Amino acid sequence: MSLTVVRRTLAAALLPLLAALGGCQGGGHVDVAALNYRDIDPPPPNITRLDLDRCFWWTDEQDHVWIAMERDQPFLLGPEHFLFQLSLALDKPPAGRSRNYLASNRELRGVACFGPAQSRFVSVAGIVALYREPGERLRGSFRLDVMRHAQQFLGGWNRAGRYLMLGTFDAVKDEQQGRRIAAATEAHGWDREPPATQPATQPTSQPAIQPPTRPTPPPAP
Repeated sequence: MSLTVVRRTLAAALLPLLAALGGCQGGGHVDVAALNYRDIDPPPPNITRLDLDRCFWWTDEQDHVWIAMERDQPFLLGPEHFLFQLSLALDKPPAGRSRNYLASNRELRGVACFGPAQSRFVSVAGIVALYREPGERLRGSFRLDVMRHAQQFLGGWNRAGRYLMLGTFDAVKDEQQGRRIAAATEAHGWDREPPATQPATQPTSQPAIQPPTRPTPPPAP
């Protein structure tokens, strides 16, 4: 048997296995577009598409469903890499085939990092849809208005900008991996308020999210 035939035979045998392994991670894509409400005739929106490496779902102690997804893209020319992570905290899973969820300030948290640069995303309004699929999978889509907070080079955060975020995903059930991603989206002061069905741990008159700020250094002696 020639070497070419052997290679083709191995490739044919491995392709289904690789596809199955990729399916165990879930996937999807997210489109992000800046919204400009300051100009009467703004330029066309610049849409960025992010293909997801993995997407997971699970339910918490209150039987609320969570979705967490990420893209981790290394660069060959240096140690930096681009990391995008997003989590959705919703109500209970679909009782039947599907369910729509209206979103406000609590549902989405996201973070994008490239080297030391960092942006944070918080939902404002929108809708999320979930569909049950065989094999404990959840398929879904979302269309959300979000606020983007970009970290300044010397600390602090720029004035928030408004963006439209649209996505589709296919999530596999994995609580451990999902919680890892969700924790990153809520880190450093970007955590969510408790759901309306849970008692609040802080006065409800406080803003739902406050960008973290660097502590003020002590005065020089």
